[in-house]
Amino acid sequence: MGVIFCFLSGLLMSFEPITDNDYFWHVVMGHWIDSNKAIPTNELFSWYGNYSWTSHEWLTEFIMYKLGPIGCIAIMLIIFLILYFIMFKMLKLKFKKLLDFKLLFLLLMTVFFKVTGPRPYIISLLTFAYLIYVLFSYIDNEKPIFKKLIWTIPFLQIIWVNLHGGSSSLPYIFLIGVLISDLIIRILPFKFEKLDKKILDKKQRKDLLIILILTLIATCINPFTYKMLIYPFTNMLDNNMIGLILEWQSPSFHGLLGMYIFIMIAFPLFNLILCKDKIKFHELVFQLLLLFMCLKSQRFVGMYGIYSTWTVGKYFFITEDMYEIIKKPFKKFEKIISIFFSGILIVGLIFIGYIQFKQFKIIDNHGYYSDEAILKLIELKPKKMYNDFGAGGYLLYKLDEYDSLDDIKIFSYGLGDVFSNNILIDSTKLQKLNGNPQIILDKYDFDVLINVKSSPLHYYLEKDENYEKIYEDDMCFIFKKNTN
Repeated sequence: MGVIFCFLSGLLMSFEPITDNDYFWHVVMGHWIDSNKAIPTNELFSWYGNYSWTSHEWLTEFIMYKLGPIGCIAIMLIIFLILYFIMFKMLKLKFKKLLDFKLLFLLLMTVFFKVTGPRPYIISLLTFAYLIYVLFSYIDNEKPIFKKLIWTIPFLQIIWVNLHGGSSSLPYIFLIGVLISDLIIRILPFKFEKLDKKILDKKQRKDLLIILILTLIATCINPFTYKMLIYPFTNMLDNNMIGLILEWQSPSFHGLLGMYIFIMIAFPLFNLILCKDKIKFHELVFQLLLLFMCLKSQRFVGMYGIYSTWTVGKYFFITEDMYEIIKKPFKKFEKIISIFFSGILIVGLIFIGYIQFKQFKIIDNHGYYSDEAILKLIELKPKKMYNDFGAGGYLLYKLDEYDSLDDIKIFSYGLGDVFSNNILIDSTKLQKLNGNPQIILDKYDFDVLINVKSSPLHYYLEKDENYEKIYEDDMCFIFKKNTN
């Protein structure tokens, strides 16, 4: 019964309109790939510069375009259902009782249904969960099936590197990490009693070394060949992108989402501290590695949570005996408590379902630009347009919808790795009015500027005699440069 509630709550929370700005430009890229029967190697839609670009998500973009918005939402739900099933298996849940502490941890993971829209990143969540489950089950000799499944990792890597190459370094990072951890344990002249646990036997070492070599070769089976071996690391070393793009920044612990992130980070560590006599060296190493990654960038909180599902499932501080002791004072009221909690869950699911279905529509522009504003831009046909970086994907999507991308190029959109050292810095300064806006306006010589109302830029432009406001609605402004 508990798993049904878990799945249904996750599905209902994911029943959201598409609002993620990245979805929109990914679909436009997929349209371009389909129309041109080619994979881009340069940025295509900005009028400023012609920067080289590694289209590491090209296959997902093509599929997203072919599926359309309804298909993308459907596939996203399927992906998360499979992801939930893998996490369910990693937690080793049997659900003999409704109130289960591991179930509560799994329910916490449903927040990712809420905050992750249809985009290539969710592919990496699924492939990462599969990697963790198969690799660590093989190391622990859990079932004979994993001796066969471990050989699927190189094949998985071929798919992974073409669907979301930006995270495709994880298979060989984990394989190398396991082999190095095993080597350290074996060659250290001194022993750590609590961490001196056997990791690999001779056959496992041989198998994983072969799989590592095959995985490295598989990583090169993509349009950019060997470059994808190092590409994932360039993002994590890009300080501009990490500092200026919200989803790449360190997580904030403010508000409800911040409290959730704190729990997701702190609870697995608390659990491992209580189970410190059981944990193996390599498992601790990966827990700390992913902790570092998610504290550096909130993009990795999901992967940290998925890996923690394995460690929480394997090393859970509350044993069956402890659970019975906790439950003992409430033994007389066990049925009443179960009925009460069941009622709360049922009412909660009905309420969430009602709200979600009532408000649902396929695509929501999420306060970017109105259709009227887009049509005004098409009428103006700007040559050096300014647009907000965070809304550029939606702007591309609408221009493509109106078949106007051949006539109009925009300024910036979600290619943070391409624009991080140039457009991203200047666009962020202009949006927030940091420094002297006139320097940036003179540098790019914009003929038309469109910006969302949440940006304070319009306050500056309204006072600038060089620009005239020619359009305004409750979402955005359009300014045109005076030619007099």
